[in-house]
Amino acid sequence: MKQRCAAIFGYNEYSKQIVKQLQGTYQNVGLFVMSDAEFLEAQNDGINAEKFDLSDDWDMIGGRFDVNALIVFCALNDDAENVFLTISLRATFEKLFIIALAQDNESMMKMKSAGADKVMPIVQIAANVIADILGKPIMTHVLHDILYEDSPLTIMEMEISEHSPINGQYLHDIHFKRDFDLILLAIVDQEMGTTFSFASKGHNHHIDAGDILVLMGYQEKLNRLREWNDGVES
Repeated sequence: MKQRCAAIFGYNEYSKQIVKQLQGTYQNVGLFVMSDAEFLEAQNDGINAEKFDLSDDWDMIGGRFDVNALIVFCALNDDAENVFLTISLRATFEKLFIIALAQDNESMMKMKSAGADKVMPIVQIAANVIADILGKPIMTHVLHDILYEDSPLTIMEMEISEHSPINGQYLHDIHFKRDFDLILLAIVDQEMGTTFSFASKGHNHHIDAGDILVLMGYQEKLNRLREWNDGVES
C-alpha cells in the first residue's frame, strides 16, 4: 500500500489548515516557501518549512516523495506565480496530482490550462469549513474525495443577492436538501462582519442580502441554486 504524501507550496491561511490536517493523516508532508517571512512564520507556528525558488529543477520533489502517491498544493499568494509553478511541476511530473488555488474565476481557468487537476478559490471561510469537518470521520472521507479524487461533488460559496428569493427568509424555512439536493455547511452573517457559523449548530439565522452561504453538492445542483439566487428562472 502506497504511503500518502503531500507537498504544500506557500504559507497562508489556507495552507496553514491544509498542513495542520494532513500532518495527522499523511505519512510524509512537506511545506515549501519562497520568502524569509513565510519561513519564519512557519517556524513560529511550529512547522518545518523548506525554501524553494521557481527556477528550481524539482529534484527535491523526486528525491523526497513517491511522486506516484504525491498530492501537491500550489498555494502561493500570487496567481501568476501559482500558474508558473503549476506549469513547471506538470512539465516535470506528467502524472502528478496538482491542486491549485486561485483568486477568481479567470485565474481558475488559467490554473486549469496550466495543468492543475483541481482548482479551488481562495476563501478564508472555506478553510474554516475544512478545519471543522475534518474533525468528523465520515466528512473527512467525503472531503478527501472532493479535494483529491475525481469526485463530482464540490463546495461553493454563494452571496445572497438583493433580489434573491432567500433574502429575508429564515434559515430553517429553506430546505436545501429537499429542494436542491445540497448540503448547507456554513453561513457568514454580513451584519456581523466575518462571524462564521456552522449550519449544524442549529441557529435559525435570518438571511439578508450580502450573507454568504457555503454549500456542498453536485455542480449542476449548485448551478441551479445560484441561478435561483440570481433571479434567473430555471
